[in-house]
Amino acid sequence: WANKICRRLPQTLHPIDNVVFMGMGEPADNAPSVVEAAGALIDPYRFGLAPKRVTISTVGPTPESFRELASGAPVVLAWSVHATIDEKRKRMVPTTRYRMEELRAGLMEAVKHRSRALQSVMLEIALIDGMNNSYEDAMDLIEFCQPMKEQFSKVVVNLIPWNDIGGMGPQFQAPTKEAVLEFQKILTSNGIRTFVRTTRGDDESAACGQLATSTKLNKRRP
Repeated sequence: WANKICRRLPQTLHPIDNVVFMGMGEPADNAPSVVEAAGALIDPYRFGLAPKRVTISTVGPTPESFRELASGAPVVLAWSVHATIDEKRKRMVPTTRYRMEELRAGLMEAVKHRSRALQSVMLEIALIDGMNNSYEDAMDLIEFCQPMKEQFSKVVVNLIPWNDIGGMGPQFQAPTKEAVLEFQKILTSNGIRTFVRTTRGDDESAACGQLATSTKLNKRRP
């Protein structure tokens, strides 16, 4: 049955030009399978995507996890940072067991051993109003990026406005568009290339994080 599906893929699927592993499970928890899947996507005899069109996004459970993903799959590696101060990141990423300096060192070591074309750093920040989108948060992020900027020619930050998923409490609110752009302005004015990710699917409650959380909330209701 799987072979049958694969034979029909070119005729049944819309063209795929970009793939990101993120949001629905941590890639480093299943690194061998993720690496294998990424390899299939860039295989010229299968999906044939360019390596820069495939991204593996990880929270970086351990410093070594970056190396496992980066060395196994010649695709873009992104780190879901969310906050650079240890105490704040622990609140936002409760599974965090290492200091941010340790994780940063692990990422830099992994990137250092990649091909020149892939020696870039991509950081991702899910912006939550009043939690990690202040001027101080931006300045902390700029300082955190400096060692990476000194070693690598390309350091990019992707800002991802929080998607309202309901049931998370009043402290989880999406920032205004103006607040997101102001955060971006602070970073770019200090030499950090920064992009704001376009939210897709939120009108159908199908944006990043919404599907899984909605399912869990529905199961709790009598």
